[in-house]
Amino acid sequence: MPNERKNPNADLAELPDPALTPAELVTFDAAEPLDIQHDTDPAKEVPPARRIPHLGHTAVFFSLTGFCMLLCSAVALGVAHAGAPGEAIKHPLILGAAQAISYLLALAISFFIFPLLWERSFPDGIHWNTRPAKLHWWKLLLLGITLSVLAQLAINHLTGPTSESDVVGLFKTQLSSWLTLIIGGTLPALMEEIAFRGFLLPSLATAYDWLTLDRTPAGLRRWDTTANHTMTAWTFATLLSSLVFALLHAPQLHHAWGVVSVLFVVSVLFSIVRIRTHSVAAAVIVHAAYDMLLFCEMAFATGGFQHLDKLN
Repeated sequence: MPNERKNPNADLAELPDPALTPAELVTFDAAEPLDIQHDTDPAKEVPPARRIPHLGHTAVFFSLTGFCMLLCSAVALGVAHAGAPGEAIKHPLILGAAQAISYLLALAISFFIFPLLWERSFPDGIHWNTRPAKLHWWKLLLLGITLSVLAQLAINHLTGPTSESDVVGLFKTQLSSWLTLIIGGTLPALMEEIAFRGFLLPSLATAYDWLTLDRTPAGLRRWDTTANHTMTAWTFATLLSSLVFALLHAPQLHHAWGVVSVLFVVSVLFSIVRIRTHSVAAAVIVHAAYDMLLFCEMAFATGGFQHLDKLN
């Protein structure tokens, strides 16, 4: 009958909207039911996972940094051209200033170009993540100091070549020594952690996961839906990036391979901090504390860099 009411126990989802007009009520039952799950394009709702940075980004960053270092060294050489050019560039203040400026220049350019490639900010792309660093800063400082002490104890008991590091060459005058302590204890740690733990470490892990990916629908689906790395990939990336890190410092250490091996282990520990905290900022704190302790010990041993002849 026309006036018959629906069963009050009927499914509420089948009832028409009371706000519909009489004309709309006529066609309501004939309308196709809404397919909530498939009405929208799933590819637009959940875009494929993006692994940032990858090896291409890492190559760009290292190339950019190398170019900036060559450019700044050339400029410094030109500024010091009045004397003997080949020797002037070895002056600690000129050498240190050129390196520091090249780091800052490379970072400034990176903050501009990588967001264009990534469609996200530079800190976000390298997983800077300040939260763990803020929460555990004192633990990270203590860890860096402890690593520095243990590394020095290990180096002191190593046998083999014991040539002094080129860093000691920066401590020729009191002014250059203080500048090295202030700038050298922070800026290189920042730059190296961004380069090796921000770029190289995750890009090597991505490359490993891709090369070992199970080429099945399930494996490809996992690759498309998550950017997380496997623990095996992290292990491989940690060892390889630490090897590169140590070997790049070998010329600076005059190829004292015992010291280089200690540096390899230290780099592995920096990488573990980055992986466990998901934060490059946390690794920077540990690295800076490690370097700063070395420079502070030099300052203490020389009476505030007043007796540089005591440096070994």
